[in-house]
Amino acid sequence: MAKTIKARTPVQKRGIETKAKVVEAAKALFIEKGYYKTHALEIAAQAGVATGTFYMYFNDKKEVLLEVIRQFYRQALEKAMSVLDQDMLRSGDGRKIIHTLIQALYEIHASQYDLHRALFPLTFLIEDGMEISREEERAVIQTIALYFKQYQHLLRVTNLQAAAEIAFKTSDEIIHRVLFWGSESNGKELMGELEEMLFRYLMDSK
Repeated sequence: MAKTIKARTPVQKRGIETKAKVVEAAKALFIEKGYYKTHALEIAAQAGVATGTFYMYFNDKKEVLLEVIRQFYRQALEKAMSVLDQDMLRSGDGRKIIHTLIQALYEIHASQYDLHRALFPLTFLIEDGMEISREEERAVIQTIALYFKQYQHLLRVTNLQAAAEIAFKTSDEIIHRVLFWGSESNGKELMGELEEMLFRYLMDSK
């Protein structure tokens, strides 16, 4: 039997702001207490809204978690793309473009270190978590592929979709190792080698 959806998507400014407050409150509690020890009543109290208001926008705390995961990816993408302005693209400086993109991805992970540590295991444990993560990753990869297309004349690769996936997934893995899991190499040196590897793979250096 299909699940009955009660929660609604706000369209007015006040409702959008209230929903955002609930999401921010959930983030803080997931970091402080962990997902499993956090309850919907606590999220509502932290957000300064009634419990009934919580249930106007979310059916349960799992839905809030999925929204937090979505926002993490979307904010990361927005941050990464915001630093790659048209002047940089027109410069044709392939090394600088790759460095800037990787650093933007690194900084969004570093700036949300505690949130990422709280969220990452849950994408594997919570129903729909992995699918949401994959869906958002696909959006990131597609955006990077479109971004590559803007300076295709600089590239040696021709399959932009595959190149975007390789660039994103490789960067994501190395950044995770440097920030969260630990690596056998010095983190700064590892990031430098990542940039060099992607430059040689992506760029026409002739």
